[in-house]
Amino acid sequence: MPPRTSSLFSKSLYHYRRALPRLSRSHTTISAPNPPAPLHTACAQLPTRRLVSLRGHDASRFLQGLTTQNIPSQYMRSCFYSAFLNASGRVLHDVFIYPDADAEREEPGFLIEVDANEVEALARHLKRYKLRAKVGIRVVDEGELSIWATWGKQSPSGVESRTGGLDQRAPDMGERVIVSGDRKLEGSGTQVEGGSYDLRRMMMGVAEGQGEILKESALPQESNIDFMGGIDFRKGCYVGQELTIRTHHTGVVRKRILPVQIYPTEGDSKPPDGLRYDANMETRLPPRGANISRMDKKGRSAGKWLSGMGNIGLALCRLEIMTDTVLTGEGSQWSPEHEFKVAWEPEEGREGGEVRVKAFVPSWHQSRAEGQKLHRS
Repeated sequence: MPPRTSSLFSKSLYHYRRALPRLSRSHTTISAPNPPAPLHTACAQLPTRRLVSLRGHDASRFLQGLTTQNIPSQYMRSCFYSAFLNASGRVLHDVFIYPDADAEREEPGFLIEVDANEVEALARHLKRYKLRAKVGIRVVDEGELSIWATWGKQSPSGVESRTGGLDQRAPDMGERVIVSGDRKLEGSGTQVEGGSYDLRRMMMGVAEGQGEILKESALPQESNIDFMGGIDFRKGCYVGQELTIRTHHTGVVRKRILPVQIYPTEGDSKPPDGLRYDANMETRLPPRGANISRMDKKGRSAGKWLSGMGNIGLALCRLEIMTDTVLTGEGSQWSPEHEFKVAWEPEEGREGGEVRVKAFVPSWHQSRAEGQKLHRS
């Protein structure tokens, strides 16, 4: 018999709070200028991402028991999104897994893209489960390969890529490309800084890395890894599968990471009616993990702030409190008159503050939720 929903949420909040002391020192301010609005067609090198190489006769079978996605037994041509979980079903790493074109067919190889700050931790995690598996594991040196994101109508040209593929986490996310050394992409629009890429994905509601998908705290469905195509619910046993499958079959995920917009608190400012980026708005961003609550009500948390740029951010939101989403017969607690704030106390080296935020449910969430219902039926 599955545990009661309230029990699952209590455990989730407990693990989330345990993660915060490690992360509370990490916060953003307005010290760096806001990036310009994302271009329609552009490319960006991603120094915030690194690679782990995995090669050997048992590489496919080895990964099959560790990741949330199904690993093809035959040679694959394109990358795909996935995640590594711990034994209790919480996210360790969100990753892209690429075929390594330089590996031999007899000994398949993969390149695993991960948060740059977590690359050594992922390598240790893989080695922990290696045992007698015939695989070689190494962290790819910086400068050996570079990771690019490209979006818009044009595909990369003018440079031979090592591997890559479509980024299918959300519509119009573009492509992922890995090239040798520090080569530049051509024919992929204007090259922009990584901040423009981050802003673009935040506006789409796509969290990335352990600064946003909190390590050993975040649940895969709450992080939208299911909606972003990172979980194969039909595959066999893998580390962390039990809670993930149970949550899928109950069909109720009360919290999800959503894009949010900060708006002014002065005067007669009204909540925005749509998600809009304002490069000229200066504001102090809340520290990671800061509590979101209703302006007119104390008590139960409505969500947690995760990350942001300018007036756009990502937050883990209680859907029936911060949005008009209805999950159960109990109905939603949301009302269009409700406003929400993020308030934080001063700490050493950081001023306190308060901002107002509004959450938005991306349009692609609905279509992917309906797709999941069809698979469950």
